[in-house]
Amino acid sequence: MDILDGSEKSNYQRMVDGDPYTGVDPELFALTARAQAGTAALMALPPADMQGRTEALRAIVGEMTGSAVIVPPFFMEYGVHVRLGDRVFVNQGSVFLDSAWITLGYGTMVGPNVQFLTVNHPLKPEDRYVETPDAPIIPFRPIGSAKPITVGKMCWIGAGSIILPGVTIGDGTTIGAGSVVTKSIPARVLAAGNPARVIRSVDEQA
Repeated sequence: MDILDGSEKSNYQRMVDGDPYTGVDPELFALTARAQAGTAALMALPPADMQGRTEALRAIVGEMTGSAVIVPPFFMEYGVHVRLGDRVFVNQGSVFLDSAWITLGYGTMVGPNVQFLTVNHPLKPEDRYVETPDAPIIPFRPIGSAKPITVGKMCWIGAGSIILPGVTIGDGTTIGAGSVVTKSIPARVLAAGNPARVIRSVDEQA
């Protein structure tokens, strides 16, 4: 049974609403192509051209207030669902799988090789694909669902961390390097590990 059959929503609308959707879709391919072209244009600019890079980044993402920096190379699946606050800094190697909104609040800093992953797939293997043997692109459609990621103001996400679908990280929180954040984390704490757990308040002495 095709779990996408009978829906009155477009595939894109299913995706942004958090319903099951397929990644094999012309509208999504067009968004990916747009993001890739914009990213290539940004990467072609010299590092010293901060104004040019800022404007190029603004053209890729869905919302950007003030100035923000994402150091290339980086990958955005669609870009249009990425929201950057003023003074956001993201170091190189970042990945934004933005099938749902990814929000980084004012003053947040992100270390190298951090992944923001809004997409999940069905637990049962038989639900992960819909067979489409006569399709013109590929003979199957992978199925996923997406939940937003929200990182508050003045956070610090340590290098190599992975932030999973549906996670909210509170204002002023630090995520230790290499953490896998599977659940929401409150404000003004240090959290680390796999899965990430609260270690202490940032206001406590180490």
